[in-house]
Amino acid sequence: MNSIDYIFMNFPELETERFILRQVKAKDFEDLYELYSDPLAIKYQQAEAMSDIDQAKKSVIAFLKGYLNKKFIRWCIADKLTDKVVGLISLHSFDILNFRAEIGYMLNSNYLNKNIMTECAIKVLDFAFNIIKLTKVEASINPDNERSIHLVVKLGFKEELLIKGISFNFKTALFEDRVIFALTKNQYSM
Repeated sequence: MNSIDYIFMNFPELETERFILRQVKAKDFEDLYELYSDPLAIKYQQAEAMSDIDQAKKSVIAFLKGYLNKKFIRWCIADKLTDKVVGLISLHSFDILNFRAEIGYMLNSNYLNKNIMTECAIKVLDFAFNIIKLTKVEASINPDNERSIHLVVKLGFKEELLIKGISFNFKTALFEDRVIFALTKNQYSM
C-alpha cells in the first residue's frame, strides 16, 4: 500500500494555531450554505451560488462520498473555539503514479484578511509533502483571481503555464483560462 492509499483509510485531521482542519459533519450544512451562497467566496467557482439549504445538505453527502471514493480530501476549516466552518481547503486530482495533487480552497468573505488560508495551506502542504510524500502540488487558478494568485506566490508556488479555454464555467457557459502554479517538495520551505 502506498502512502496515498493510506490517507483514505482514516480522515486525516490537522490542527493549526487557530483552526481544526476536519472532515465535514452533518451539522455543518448551515456554515456550508453561508459559504456557498456568499458571492465573494464563490466568485471564481464554476457553479452558481446555492439558493436553498437543501443544496448545502447534499454537499455534506458529496464531501463524504468524495473522500470515501478516494477522489479528494476536503477539509472543513473549523474555528477551534466555536467549531464554525469558515472555509474549505482540499487536495484533489491525485496523480498516484507521479505523486502529485492539486490544492483548492475557499473562504467565507467575512473572514478575509486574517491570514486564515495561509495558516491552513501551510499545514496542508506540510501534510502533502511530509506525510503523503507528494513530489508536487499544483494550483489551477483563474487569471483574474488576484487574491488566490497572491496566496500561492506567498506560499512559494511558481507559475508554470497559462492554459487557454481549459475550464468550463457552468455559471457563464463559457470555457475559461487557467494559470497553473506549482510547488515541488524541493522548493517547499515552510
